[in-house]
Amino acid sequence: MAASPEDQSVRPPIPDDILVLYVKKASPTSTANSVKPLMLIEALNIPHHIHIIESTSNETWFHAVNPYKMVPALEDVETYEVNGQSQRLNIFDSSACLTYLAERYDTEGLYRGKTVSERTIIMNWLMSYTAGLGATGKIWLLMKAPKPVDIGESLSVLLKYIRTEYDFLETRLNEPGQLYIALADRPTIADFAILPLANEKIAASADLDFDQWPKLKAWSEQMSSFRPVARALHRVARFGLSSEELASLDAS
Repeated sequence: MAASPEDQSVRPPIPDDILVLYVKKASPTSTANSVKPLMLIEALNIPHHIHIIESTSNETWFHAVNPYKMVPALEDVETYEVNGQSQRLNIFDSSACLTYLAERYDTEGLYRGKTVSERTIIMNWLMSYTAGLGATGKIWLLMKAPKPVDIGESLSVLLKYIRTEYDFLETRLNEPGQLYIALADRPTIADFAILPLANEKIAASADLDFDQWPKLKAWSEQMSSFRPVARALHRVARFGLSSEELASLDAS
């Protein structure tokens, strides 16, 4: 049964025979995370369906997909048993989404690593990002808008940590032959995860001069021009926008 506009506890019609990526309307905070799995979906040409969540709080059916009530989240065609009932496999947290998609669909190991050594290096950088720049940058994005309450020195503290994270990445990219964050010769899910919070636009919005990190800046430009990433960035910036908003975006 389809959910009525008044009943947001009932799951609306969503395809159950294809991977579903749950996102919200394009915004600085939602797109920074939602674009990560979309990059890998584009890179691996994974058939998928995009479902836009209007309100992660009000659409209570979505809480079974992600109990943290956040996007991105995935549902794949795989099922498993819960209390005797079949349930679709759900994946939440952008890093978990990247890891799952790589394990499930990257049969050649191009983005998840071809050997134990490669996979370990990739996980080192992916997990370090998740605990460091990922957590710090997300909180900063949420707090940087004008607030009616006094947040004191919180933003300056967060920016200090962002600088530190950029320093780590710059040092890594200064190693001989290191063109990407995890592996030297090709992008991986670690690069996909890091890019949305390590680029010139994000740095500028934090009043940071990205030229202070020349290797990181060059890496971000190279990653942004990588065709699957460029396609994902283009798409995610348009999710849920009205025709007027799209026209304004395309004109800018």
